[in-house]
Amino acid sequence: MCGRFSLTSEAYDEFIGLLTGLVPGPVSGPVPSRFNIAPMQPVAVIRLQGSDRDQVIQPDQALPDKEVALMQWGLVPAWAKEMLKGRPLINARSETIAGKPSFRSSFRRRKCLVPADGFYEWKRVGASPVPHYCSLPEGRAFAFAAIWEIWMGPHGEDWLETVSLVTKPAIPVMKPVHHRNPVILDQEDYDLWLRPADPPDPDIFRRLTTRTDAALNIHQVSGFVNNARHDGPECIRPAKGSQFSLF
Repeated sequence: MCGRFSLTSEAYDEFIGLLTGLVPGPVSGPVPSRFNIAPMQPVAVIRLQGSDRDQVIQPDQALPDKEVALMQWGLVPAWAKEMLKGRPLINARSETIAGKPSFRSSFRRRKCLVPADGFYEWKRVGASPVPHYCSLPEGRAFAFAAIWEIWMGPHGEDWLETVSLVTKPAIPVMKPVHHRNPVILDQEDYDLWLRPADPPDPDIFRRLTTRTDAALNIHQVSGFVNNARHDGPECIRPAKGSQFSLF
């Protein structure tokens, strides 16, 4: 799973600068650096314009422009009668996303990108899981594959856009730490991922390239990051006595 990640303002600017077809949307301007983004917090998301209105896109039609929106991390299905309580739906498994009632509509029509420059996984060591930070060389920005949804209250009194990160079985470099990791998209696959597919296309995961996630570096960090209220560069610093790159 993926339950925390980071995104500095510099990495966000780098990511936005490399996107094609981006137009002004609900969110514009600088994004503050965050080193411990947690579930139920707002996150920046890149989606297709019109996807909030279920705009129909034919298979041979050019994709609409992209826009940046702000969403709550933890998907609430459109059919839910009330806000989900307890554990939010922060991750969607690639193996079951096409058939799960909570995710299948979003997987068909509302896929998106979530920019990041690193994420955390916890290795189970006895009773105390040990946090590890995963990032690309030089702190380069990348995009998680994600899905999003619109939830409205029973009387239309609330309007909430929420997002879930897609995960897959761990790649080799991740297996010593955790059995799963988020789906990280190569830039050339952004449009492939964003294109709606009805009926849903579970085979899309086989067509995604994996050069980006294969380049991940992983190092152990301190328990400072365990508290979601903690933020700042200390979250990603190598733990004392650990090597900077373990895997």
